[in-house]
Amino acid sequence: MKSYESHKRSFVKALTYRLYQSFLVSPIIIYVLSQDLVLAFKFGISEILVKIPTYYLFERFWAIIKQGYKEDIF
Repeated sequence: MKSYESHKRSFVKALTYRLYQSFLVSPIIIYVLSQDLVLAFKFGISEILVKIPTYYLFERFWAIIKQGYKEDIF
């Protein structure tokens, strides 16, 4: 089955999304809840190690599902 998205694109999307989440969003949330800056950044680093591979696999799974894609008109 042909995928509409390359592996490289899926990986770059996963990487940039995770960096944004792990170095900005998650540390802010953890810091607000715990008032511990070190814990906030340790959590962010942990997220990178776990969530980049899992998000990449999630993207690849959805890349093979044709449901919801429109056919090219041209």
